Amino acid sequence: MMALRTIGPDVSGQSSVRAAAVAARRGRWGNLLWLLPVLALYAAGLVLPLGITVRRAFELGAAGWSDLLHNSLFTGAALNTVIDSTGITVVAVLLAYSLAAAIWRGGAIARASLTTLVVIAFLTTVLVKIVAFNALLRDNGVLNTLLQALGVIDGPLHLFPGRPAMIVAMVQYVVPFAIFPILSVMVRLDKRVEQAAESLGASPWHVFVHVVLPLTLPGVIAAALLVFVICTGFYVIPATLGTPRDQLLANVVALYALQLVDFRVASAVAMVLVVVVGVLTVLYQRAERATR
Repeated sequence: MMALRTIGPDVSGQSSVRAAAVAARRGRWGNLLWLLPVLALYAAGLVLPLGITVRRAFELGAAGWSDLLHNSLFTGAALNTVIDSTGITVVAVLLAYSLAAAIWRGGAIARASLTTLVVIAFLTTVLVKIVAFNALLRDNGVLNTLLQALGVIDGPLHLFPGRPAMIVAMVQYVVPFAIFPILSVMVRLDKRVEQAAESLGASPWHVFVHVVLPLTLPGVIAAALLVFVICTGFYVIPATLGTPRDQLLANVVALYALQLVDFRVASAVAMVLVVVVGVLTVLYQRAERATR
């Protein structure tokens, strides 16, 4: 009787463990069932088109790839993409750093006001911004009218359509994206580190160069990579505010796919963009992890 009494609880305990394991497996399968619609959406919207793009890009063949790499339209757009994306990244990160520092250093009212303006700029759609820059930068627009009224210029500056209007609009679009990675690093800085440097006789400039900037550098790198990735995929702004000489790689993809109806070349150009963006995305994720 004693043996039976000691064995009974062990058997019931094992059965409860098995029941818990079965319930856990059912819960995992239930969670996977909830994920099926999302997985199906990603498969239909991302994996399948990407697979078709890769297949058509390889259908171009070695000779087709050689012709593409020597095509002045492709090389010119690639050069425009690299130059414009690099310049926009530098300007946007500098502006974003100053705005993030102003938000970080400002009082409660200044911080709330600046953050609200950044969020409004972030949420404003690109089409609204294009219409605004059209009215602002065209020959008879607000800027030229104001400069002529002040006597600064005699004739209108031709900014739209062209690269000046395109660059200004692209910088304005990406600055909010660069602010948040930098600001997320700044708000975690311990101000006692700056106070310690100042107590040792460091000037404000030396405190910034030797203390603040190195500590915020991971956020700067993350912001620069994010902005560069966004710039490489710009299509609407160059197509509406730029000229045919200012087109980027995304515009070349649209040209071959929509006008020339050559999907193999369009897929090849798209593959170049996918590879570049993929590499930059991996670097951005590593930089973002370094900011945590």
